[in-house]
Amino acid sequence: MSENRIFVGTAGWSYPDWTDTVYPRSGSAADRLRTVADYLDCVEVDSSFYRPPAARVSGNWVRTVAGFPGFRFLAKAWQRFTHERTAPWSRAEFELFTAGLSPLREAGRLEALLFQFPWSFRNTSENRDWLESVAEWFGGWPIAVEVRHDSWQDADVLGFFREHGFIWCNIDQPALAHCLAPGSNVTGETGYFRLHGRNARNWFREQPETYGGRYDYLYSESELEEALRRVRKIAVQAKKTFVVFNNHKDAKAFANALQVKVRLQPDVVVRAPAAVVARFPALRKSVVPVGQEQLPLE
Repeated sequence: MSENRIFVGTAGWSYPDWTDTVYPRSGSAADRLRTVADYLDCVEVDSSFYRPPAARVSGNWVRTVAGFPGFRFLAKAWQRFTHERTAPWSRAEFELFTAGLSPLREAGRLEALLFQFPWSFRNTSENRDWLESVAEWFGGWPIAVEVRHDSWQDADVLGFFREHGFIWCNIDQPALAHCLAPGSNVTGETGYFRLHGRNARNWFREQPETYGGRYDYLYSESELEEALRRVRKIAVQAKKTFVVFNNHKDAKAFANALQVKVRLQPDVVVRAPAAVVARFPALRKSVVPVGQEQLPLE
C-alpha cells in the first residue's frame, strides 16, 4: 500500500499553549484551523467530547478548509455516549449531537466518529451491550472505538468489532497496570492509531499539576520509529490509515506529527511554522521552516 494514504494529524487544534508557536496570537479561530490544515493531513475535533457542536460551527470548519481538499476530520463522540453511562441517552440527545456534525459528514470530510471510553470501561457483558447500542443508534456513521483497559485484549474482541462495523482504535499510552498495550489491529477498511504520550506520573491523576499535564510528553526518535512500525503494519491491512497525536501539551503533538510525516513521505518537502522549528530543534534537519523563526519573549 502506498504510504501517501496515511493521514497524520493531531487531536484538537485550538490550545492556548500553541499560541505563538503553531499560530500567531493575533489569529482568529478560523486561522488556527487553517494553519493546521496547511501543515498536517487530518485533525480530530476534540471539543465535541465536551458538548455537541452547532451545525453552524461545523459548517464553518468545512468552509475554512476548502482550500485543502485532501484534509480530513475525525470527531470525538460526546461524553454522554462514553462516560455518562448510568442511563441510556435519549433520542433528543442523539439528534442534537448528530445534527451538529452533519455538515462534516455531508461534505465527505468526516472519516471517523471516535467513541473514546475511559480505562474504567472493562470488557463486560454490560459494556458490550452499551457498544451494541452505539452500533444500533449510529448505524451509517463511521464508528471508531477506543478502549484502554487490557481486558479488551481478548481473542473474540476483534471479531465483535468486525461484526458491529467498528473501527479498532490502536493506542499508545503509559505502560501501567492493566493498560491496553499498543497494537496494529484493523477491523475494517480504516486503520486508526492514537498516541497519547507516556506520561505515567500524570496519567491517572484526577487533577494534573498543570493544564494538559496528562498529555505532556514528547516522543523520542526511537519511540517514533517503534510507532511507525505499527503504523505500517496497520496501513498494509487498511485502505486508509489515520495517525493522531494527542500529546498536545506545548504543541508536542504538532512536532511529533511533523516528524512522522517526514518519515512517511521522504520524497515530499515537509514544511513547518518557523516558531515550531525553533521550539523543537530536532525538526531542523528534516523540515522547511515557514515564517520568522522567533519565539516570543518570556
